[in-house]
Amino acid sequence: MTRAAARLAAASGLLAVTAVAVAAYAVSHAPPWSPPPATVTADAALVLSGDGAYLRVARAAELYRAGAVPIVIVTGRGIGGDGANGLRAECVKRGVPAERVLTEGDSRSTRENMLFVAPLVRRGGYRRVALVTSDFHMGRAERAARKVMPEVEWVAVPVQDAGPRPRRLRLLEWTKLAWYFARGWV
Repeated sequence: MTRAAARLAAASGLLAVTAVAVAAYAVSHAPPWSPPPATVTADAALVLSGDGAYLRVARAAELYRAGAVPIVIVTGRGIGGDGANGLRAECVKRGVPAERVLTEGDSRSTRENMLFVAPLVRRGGYRRVALVTSDFHMGRAERAARKVMPEVEWVAVPVQDAGPRPRRLRLLEWTKLAWYFARGWV
């Protein structure tokens, strides 16, 4: 084996080991986010769709009932019943008055959630917003929110998903975060 071939083989082996280590990390850790405060207070709570068990809505309604937020904004087309209209109905069921729930129902991605809800946030003058989404999704969602609305102070309110949290979801979030980064969306 020539010296160049040996170097190439060593570099390939190092690359393979690094790729396995990165993948192992990604399947066991979601992208990081800002640490949540001990007590949440904000001008509004923003709930992202993608939660068929309504755990995100439950947390936002809890914040509303505790007086931590005066407004709940729900966003997204969602899947099944967890689009903005379904999330709004669930908020009302959980004690948030209908007039205290704002909706954005056209977005189909995390980036669109932020782009399409930005006019509502700005028009309402909300300077501090509690971002309510799944813990595995929070890292990308928070980065997208800060990119689209840098003037807003974002408060992370992560919620665990119902059921088992498959490794593929965490790996998928890292992949999506890399895509967002490459596109300049975070």
